[in-house]
Parts: sequence; C-alpha cells; structure tokens
Amino acid sequence: MNKTQTPLLDAVGEAGRKALLDRAVEKRYSAGQVLWNAGDSPVGLTLVLEGKVRILHSANGRQTAVHSGEAGATLGEVPFFLRSTYPASAVAAEPTRCLIISYAALDHALRVDSGLAFVLLERLSARVEEVVNRLGQLSGDSVKGRLSRFIIERASRRGPKNILAPFSLGMTQNELAIELGTVREVVVRSLRELRESGAITSVGSGRYRVENLEALQRMF
Repeated sequence: MNKTQTPLLDAVGEAGRKALLDRAVEKRYSAGQVLWNAGDSPVGLTLVLEGKVRILHSANGRQTAVHSGEAGATLGEVPFFLRSTYPASAVAAEPTRCLIISYAALDHALRVDSGLAFVLLERLSARVEEVVNRLGQLSGDSVKGRLSRFIIERASRRGPKNILAPFSLGMTQNELAIELGTVREVVVRSLRELRESGAITSVGSGRYRVENLEALQRMF
C-alpha cells in the first residue's frame, strides 16, 4: 500500500495506524464508478485517500447530492456503526482511491489504540453538522442563491490570498444541478441571469469570473 497521509490516520498513534493499515483493503474507482447503491449493506468504513466521492439521494426521479467526500474524509459511518443499509448511493466524481476498513479491522485497531474512538466520534459529529447546514441551505436558499454560494466557493479556491480568480464549474451542468438539488434547465437559466446582471462574466473555455461579489452575496 502507498504511503498514506490523512487526518484520521495522522490523529491516531503509530500502533493504531498500523493496525488499521495492516487489515484494511485498498480499492480504486474510476470516475463515475459506483462505490455502493442505496440499500446495500456496508462491508466496511470507507476512508477516501485520493479523489472525490459524491453521496447521492434519489427521490421522485431526481438525484440530490447529500454531501461529498474528498481526500481524508470517512464515508458511510452511520450504516456502518448501525449495521444497517446505505440510505444513499456513492459515486466517484473523479479517479478515486479508498481504504475499506472492516468491522474486524476497526475492532482490532480500537483495542490497540482506544483514542481512535474519539477521533471517529469527532468526525461523525462534523459530518452531521455539515449535512444539517446543507439541508438548511437547500430549504432556505433559492437555486440562484445556492449557485451563488457555489460560485464564490469555486472562485475563492482558485485565487491566492482570498482573491477571486477565474474559475470553472468543475463538473457538468447536470452534475451541478444534482449538487444544488435542482435540474439542469434551472442551472442554465440561473447562470444566464447571473451573467446578464453583471455578477459574473464568461471568459471562455467554460470558465467564469466574478465581477460583482456583493451582488452574488445578496442572492443568499
């Protein structure tokens, strides 16, 4: 297994980390590959080593992104610890490498390093807070407001020293619709309206630039 550095592994002692790595299984997924479907039973706790995984909930023929897990994230904690089934599906958003930690591997690691339990509780609590905040945004913001938040985050990630730089959406418009809890047609219309209002401009090759940050912030 390649040398692995993640917040979870770095937070436990050497003995606990070795116990996890020695008994866990590494898996690789190509972009678009399904890690699990809603209703499947977990075979282990998933730790994302590289790449990105999107958790998608389907209802009434529409998919909504519940949350995403990038390098360092643990996924599937609730069904893993409850020994229930996954309430949503997981899909690799890009080439992804994961560590699958079985019940036996985690039990052994906890016996070796009991501090691992507090690390897992902290991460699970943070995940619950993230999902609650996301649900609040989905229910409280308009689609244009959610899109504005997304644009500010994308532009902030790309710019040094908090300068908003030209950015790409980083996904297809259909994938963005799933991320925002809507449909592609509404995303297309909202992007057009933001351009027409002067909040953003297109700089070509699928890239945009924020022209009026305050206008975007007023959307939510």
